[in-house]
Amino acid sequence: MNRIPPSSLRHPLAGAVALALVAGLTAGCTSSGTKEPGATPDPSVSASSESPGASGSASPSPSATPTPTPSPSPSLAGFSLADRSSRGWPDLSADLGVGREARVGQHTGYVRVVYEFTGSDAPAYQVRYVDQPVEDGSGNVSDVPGDVWLEVLVTSLGMPGESAPTPEDPLPSTLKGTGIAAASALWGGFEGVGQEFIGLTGGRRPFKVTTMTNPSRLVVDIAR
Repeated sequence: MNRIPPSSLRHPLAGAVALALVAGLTAGCTSSGTKEPGATPDPSVSASSESPGASGSASPSPSATPTPTPSPSPSLAGFSLADRSSRGWPDLSADLGVGREARVGQHTGYVRVVYEFTGSDAPAYQVRYVDQPVEDGSGNVSDVPGDVWLEVLVTSLGMPGESAPTPEDPLPSTLKGTGIAAASALWGGFEGVGQEFIGLTGGRRPFKVTTMTNPSRLVVDIAR
């Protein structure tokens, strides 16, 4: 009588179960050793290291640069169109010597004309707008360029001698862009009073007058 080997008596289901167990063990080893795409991030990575609002590869839009607000023009205190005279005008007690030079400088909001003399005292002055640049003494209309004119008068101004240097006028280059067409140095005085005119273009503009000493100077500031 032939014997059937024990292995051939195993139920087919038992073999299937054994195969399933082997497959499950193999799958378990794979999942514990390798991270799959989309796995939970390592908790050691701080969330604060992420850029807020960043998504994918999109570039952040640049922030708009604010347009600067223009600064208002500085207040020009003491400027007006009114005639200006020193206290006690005409005062003949000062000693201005003779004229040395006139110069023009540009500042924020105004243009400055400085008349300098060889003396040391504060000048006595009168500065005002006139309809025409009429010369004292002769009554002639002076040929001063400009649309309007500021008349500048100072007292106690001596007449320079024949050997005295000629007072220097402003350089033409310093007048560009100032609205001043002409501003000549005060030379000497007719009966002790020196007279000059500042020729302006573009109409009358507010102005103010100050004096300085050591050396004697008369300063006329004209709004731009």
